[in-house]
Amino acid sequence: MAALCCLIILTYLETALCIEDTNTTGNINVALRDTNDTSSDRDESLNFTNLGVSSSPSGVPPPTAWTPESVTALPDQTETSESVIPDATPESPRAAASAPPLLVSGVLPAPLTDVVQLCPCNVQREQCDISCCCDPDCVEELSLFTHCSPDTVSNDPRLCNRESAVYSLSSTPEGLSRVQTTVQRQLNPDVFCIQTANYEQGLTFATPEVPTEENFDSLFGRFLGFFFGRLSLTSALQSPDVRNSSGYQYGDVIHTVNAEGGQEFFTFPAAAGTAHCSDANPAGFLKDQTSRCVRSFDLARDCATLKALGLKTYINFNIRSGKKQEAQVIGVEVAAITLQSLEGTRTPVDPADSAGYFPVLLESGDICNNVVQQVKYTFRYSEAGEILNVLASFLLGAIKSVTVPIQQEFHITFMREISSTAGLRFSGNPGYVMGRPLVAGTRTADGIVQSTDPKGSLTILQNSGNQDCLLGSSQRSPVMFGIDMVSGCTLKLSDGVNCSMVSEVILWALKGQSFPDHVASFGNSLPQNPLDWVPIQNQTITSGTQACSIPLSYHLEVKWTKYGTLVNPQAQIVSVMETIITNTSSLALLTSASGLLSVTSSVRFIDVSASASPGFKVPPTIDAKLPFDFFFPFV
Repeated sequence: MAALCCLIILTYLETALCIEDTNTTGNINVALRDTNDTSSDRDESLNFTNLGVSSSPSGVPPPTAWTPESVTALPDQTETSESVIPDATPESPRAAASAPPLLVSGVLPAPLTDVVQLCPCNVQREQCDISCCCDPDCVEELSLFTHCSPDTVSNDPRLCNRESAVYSLSSTPEGLSRVQTTVQRQLNPDVFCIQTANYEQGLTFATPEVPTEENFDSLFGRFLGFFFGRLSLTSALQSPDVRNSSGYQYGDVIHTVNAEGGQEFFTFPAAAGTAHCSDANPAGFLKDQTSRCVRSFDLARDCATLKALGLKTYINFNIRSGKKQEAQVIGVEVAAITLQSLEGTRTPVDPADSAGYFPVLLESGDICNNVVQQVKYTFRYSEAGEILNVLASFLLGAIKSVTVPIQQEFHITFMREISSTAGLRFSGNPGYVMGRPLVAGTRTADGIVQSTDPKGSLTILQNSGNQDCLLGSSQRSPVMFGIDMVSGCTLKLSDGVNCSMVSEVILWALKGQSFPDHVASFGNSLPQNPLDWVPIQNQTITSGTQACSIPLSYHLEVKWTKYGTLVNPQAQIVSVMETIITNTSSLALLTSASGLLSVTSSVRFIDVSASASPGFKVPPTIDAKLPFDFFFPFV
């Protein structure tokens, strides 16, 4: 009985082992079939025949294609079970995802740039560029070319093997030009060079994206800050140090403090939507502006009550030097006040009496005097963006009721404080350059003080259309080196006019408000060297013994010489003389029938250089001592 049980157990174990062996064999065959499938696909995709490489190495048998017979079926498995195994057909996802062929070692694609197709001088589309031998549009004009510009065109200089296209012209028997093109190869001696440039996108510019209905919103969001300068985008790109600085940045609104201590912004009247003035227009830092707008009002009712007509409105506030709360508070200083009559005559007055100039309605009831017609603000700031001072210049005029509404003009200018000689404007190095303004200034105990006006401080009266000395007194032209100038104006005089006042007004119109007393001898003379500056000498010529002396002519004579070598002489000013010629008769005889008095101003440059005489060195003296028997045995 025990032997029978042992036999049954052995039989069961043998049967179980056979089944396990059969399953293992089937799994291995299925795995082999999958491997053969992949190998077959790889063999088809990686075809090296075109590259000159054998498809299978020598000594290695070719892979065997998979067949259904290579699968060992289980004892209890039917033939229909083979349909679940994937087929290695071209439609199979595995075959479709095959990798691209690999490059053979040591072989790279040829460069994409053909040097013959490069033509940097071809700038006009479908038109021939003169002397451009590589321009394809110059087919008929090539025979008329005299040279090729450029004559050599090369590709990227960073390439190890660089090609250059050389264009030259040769003559035909008929005498016409013919272009010859040769391609030369040059080696780059640099160790770090590009062997091959095969990145096509890196050789051309990116094609811009054309706005459409689908991508307009995205493009608008990307380029809005670039076109319209949004402050939010600008501030986001700034560093923390710039955002936290106490000084103003470009475009920042300027903080002000009103008379009651309230915090406000500096506003700039301008036309908004219509021609009428809008007083709530904020001004940005470093943004020079000029605006003209119309102011409507009732003359009899609003002459003394409308704040926009009075001078006090435009200076009755303080400005913070920085944008932080603890910044210094600066007041607005009145720099100049000019009064204009109903006829247009302008008269400058002392700006220290600005409190006495306010709109006043005259007894006639149709004229309002001292009305603000023009305001000019000048902000002077430091390198750190802090405002140092603010100057305001006013033009006050008389307004009739028939001229209402009136036009008001506003200007705002920002000027940087000159802290060193690096900011000074020179007119030569060292000698003066033709056409540059003369460098002038006023001498003090500390040296020469120069004007910050970029046009220069030495100016003469500029010709204007109306030729009125009072209207054109503010329009002046800088004195340019080497350029002679003549200008003039007329002054209308009435009977019983004050002679001394007329003389002062004419002299102020001819010389200007701040006439300097020194001129730089060279174009780059420094203010701290007073010896390099020439004083302006004065000369007044009076003819006759008239009690009323009125200047009729102002002449500026500048003498200069050539300094230095004959090869590169430098212009140097040696003397400056101003000559004022006064009247020779009475004031009544000077004016014409209409009461007009004509005055002139002129500038003349005189070259006082001595004729150059080239010098030569004295020939050297030969002092040679020979031995006493030098000529022995001849002597």
